[in-house]
Amino acid sequence: MKIAIISGSARPGRQSHQVALEVKNRLDKLAVDNWLWDVKETNLPLLDYTFDSHPSPGETLKNLKSRLDETNIFLIVSPEHNGSYPGSLKNSMDYFFQEYSQKVFGIISVSSGMLGGISAAKNLQQYTNTLQGIVYPPYLITPKVQTLFSNGILSDDSYAGRMDKFLKDFLAFANKMQ
Repeated sequence: MKIAIISGSARPGRQSHQVALEVKNRLDKLAVDNWLWDVKETNLPLLDYTFDSHPSPGETLKNLKSRLDETNIFLIVSPEHNGSYPGSLKNSMDYFFQEYSQKVFGIISVSSGMLGGISAAKNLQQYTNTLQGIVYPPYLITPKVQTLFSNGILSDDSYAGRMDKFLKDFLAFANKMQ
């Protein structure tokens, strides 16, 4: 089992990245093989060609393709921007298609509001179905993210418990799907 945690925001001061780092930390403690795909760090240009049709994909795309081919589970951590997930996330993921097919997806949405990014989560479920992924039906919402961390450390015990349960159940689901 190899999990790609996709940190889906490219904005300065992004709060959702803290959640992605916390997920990585918890999976590391469980000795689950994982890696972080940070769309801000990858900084792919606006999509003109998918990887498969690209006349001359650069090293960044080649390396990313190789990592995606080795990955069999995806966990998307995304903020909600204007009722959906960020364009930077979709742009980055749209470079590839077959690399997602028949692979398991989990979704964690993040928001500074009370609803925790539920609209982004629902939109991401639809998108991952379009990618022919196997979507774990429950998703983890993260409301009021700005109150959950102190100096980069998760300080909200209630959310920590919900995250632990989500990850435990998600990993069990992913194991059954393989």
